[in-house]
Amino acid sequence: MDKFEPMVHDIRTLGLPALLSFHTVAKLGGISAAADELRMAKSGVSRHVSQLESHFGVSLLERGARSVRLTPVGRRLDERIRSILAEIDLLQDIAHEESVGVSGQVTIAATPEFGGLIATELFPVLQERHPNLTLVMRPDYAFEDMQDPGTDLAFRVGTFKDDRLVALELGAFSRWLVATPATHAQYAPKSPADLATLPCLTFRGDHPGGTWRFVKAGTEETVDVSGPIAVRSFGILLQLAQAGQGFANLPDFMVRNEVQKKALVRCLNGYDAPTYPVFLTFRPGARNVARVAAVIETAEEIIPSILRT
Repeated sequence: MDKFEPMVHDIRTLGLPALLSFHTVAKLGGISAAADELRMAKSGVSRHVSQLESHFGVSLLERGARSVRLTPVGRRLDERIRSILAEIDLLQDIAHEESVGVSGQVTIAATPEFGGLIATELFPVLQERHPNLTLVMRPDYAFEDMQDPGTDLAFRVGTFKDDRLVALELGAFSRWLVATPATHAQYAPKSPADLATLPCLTFRGDHPGGTWRFVKAGTEETVDVSGPIAVRSFGILLQLAQAGQGFANLPDFMVRNEVQKKALVRCLNGYDAPTYPVFLTFRPGARNVARVAAVIETAEEIIPSILRT
């Protein structure tokens, strides 16, 4: 007998429906909600979870009156199950695309502002090259869970480390300090330190204020800023800056055209901001799916030229 045969037989007894039921319970936080989503009886979902608990000999759920919580081992198991379900989706996609070519939906996660850049610059190119492809942008400042089969790709900004994912660095951007010509002329800051007493528009969701970083001749300078308005949206901060409400420190790709049109002024000449690398992340094996590979390949071609940094 092959030494792996007992282990393979053991795995076969788990059953995909049981894995899917448990993952859905974990995702939605309740057996009733999972049953509704899966269009199953609650007893069937409960039976699947019990089968898994019996198979592994551990408790996977802490059952309450109206909801359930994962036990520590339940959380670890769910992480692996999500990966298994993602791989099964991958197999289905490969089989489907083998016959119909590049088609289907690709769901991409990104921050709202960078997502807007992707939607306006990358999506039209993809539509021209692959007219049977449909594209969904999922904007959120929170990092998307890439073990969720519902998300194919995610753009992430800044330091990235996740051994479970492939990460392609496509370039970087910096932030530009901008204001209207009138605001700039009124206050005329000469150094970062001057900003400490000026009206600054900050990216916060709790209270105004923050620390801004600048670089000159290889030396970094920081300044604590404050002002009358804080908004957790770079898009709204741009609108406020355009309305003359103060100084804003915004991604260069958002304000480059406004500066070229002289609607905004780039302030503190001679000072630069640190750069922020941009990564395209996806699950291993994603390139084997034609629709996802098409987006990855086009992003590798287009995005570096858009970032310009």
